[in-house]
Amino acid sequence: MEWTGGCLCGTVRYRATADPIRAVHCHCAMCRRASGAAFLTHVHFPIADFVWTAGEPTRYRSSSQAERGFCARCGSTLTMHEAVLDDRVQVSLGSLDDPERVRADDHVWTLRQLSWVPVDDALPRFEKTSAAVPSRALDGDGS
Repeated sequence: MEWTGGCLCGTVRYRATADPIRAVHCHCAMCRRASGAAFLTHVHFPIADFVWTAGEPTRYRSSSQAERGFCARCGSTLTMHEAVLDDRVQVSLGSLDDPERVRADDHVWTLRQLSWVPVDDALPRFEKTSAAVPSRALDGDGS
């Protein structure tokens, strides 16, 4: 199955030729700041099946273990790259051309979830990181 996406202005585009490994709603403060939203959904694709088809994101080191990618022209949040998950590229759900196709697996960093954002789903919830994958993207307490 093919998945495509990119930034708001179209300068950066990508294609994945494998289905997502997983998708996760992250409620940490860094994801809020990076996205400007109440939480950020990361969709994980195998790096071997992922290519940039136009441009590439500019990267910002947001912690000792992670970098976030964004379009230098329009500022769109595009990717997350964690050293411990170097077999994949995590794209922001909102950057996908057809985000409706994605099904999330869980919520992480619910310890930092905004109290006025009720999420009424049956997905597993983790106060910090998910038990499904290792992560060291955040130093400390998710702030």
